[in-house]
Amino acid sequence: MIAQPQHEALFQDLCQILQKYSGQLSAEEVLAIAANMLGKLIALQDQRTMTREKALKIITLNLEYGNKQVVNRVANSQGSA
Repeated sequence: MIAQPQHEALFQDLCQILQKYSGQLSAEEVLAIAANMLGKLIALQDQRTMTREKALKIITLNLEYGNKQVVNRVANSQGSA
């Protein structure tokens, strides 16, 4: 499963929560927290239907997709030079 456009609302809510802690946490800390949360989300899956391989495939596809979204957004933005 690749993140769908309707998932953007949850993403935006999570971004607002992260914004609350900006200046208090480093980028590395935020990444560590996100990875920890991902680990917990994987552990909470129904182990009868979610295999390790399926979970890793979902994660890999969405890491790539999210990275492409940000790269495209930056490439299409007009910044100041």
